[in-house]
Amino acid sequence: MASTAALTALGIFIIGGGEQAYWDWQLTHPYDLDINVKVLALDKDDHDRDTIMGLRARGVKPVCYVSIGSWEEYRDDIGRFPEEALGKPLGEWPDERYVDIRNAEVGRIMKDRIADCAARGFMAVEMDNMDVYDNDSGFDLSRDDALGYIRDLAGFARAQGLEVAQKNVPELVPELVGEMDFVMVEECYVYNFCDALKPYVDAGKDVLAIEYDDAGLDWEAICEDSKSRGIKLLLKSHEITAGGKSCN
Repeated sequence: MASTAALTALGIFIIGGGEQAYWDWQLTHPYDLDINVKVLALDKDDHDRDTIMGLRARGVKPVCYVSIGSWEEYRDDIGRFPEEALGKPLGEWPDERYVDIRNAEVGRIMKDRIADCAARGFMAVEMDNMDVYDNDSGFDLSRDDALGYIRDLAGFARAQGLEVAQKNVPELVPELVGEMDFVMVEECYVYNFCDALKPYVDAGKDVLAIEYDDAGLDWEAICEDSKSRGIKLLLKSHEITAGGKSCN
């Protein structure tokens, strides 16, 4: 493994090591909110308004994680979901189920979550699991269903004063790049879709990307490649806690 000095010479920084990384993504404990970043994506339910406003006072843009395509059994509002709107388990996450994005109550629940992001002081929302239509959800959902749902929630978020991030679904970039403020993606190198993100770079919008540290990638090589593409890349564990590496 390369030394810290050698990594720094390559433009690779240990997150929390003192140098400024552009962004970080922390959804589970342990957290490190004192890190030197410009953008920090967090799960809203673990952080109160005072904490979020403290980040803003330091010049950090806090981004609020909301899964708009799934029911998560650990959320406080799970009892609001109609049984008929709950679909199949979400792949490797047995405590989540896909939701029927056409269901009106599902839309109301997600809008309430987004409103809570704004009330807690977040400046942007990361709407995860936009790709429910492209998975074995238990529902006959179309691309148009997804676009209508995403646009409805994005419009609501903007009315709350929030920026909106596209999350994954690279196939929707042509439709969404003009409507979203930035994009967040996982594993574009593993699944070979980094090229699809170029419209965001061309539009001057952030491309915030993450690869996982168990994928066996040549980190130094993809770090250099990401810089040439204008992608702001992190290397993290699947736990998505504090720590990891940033390619500035």
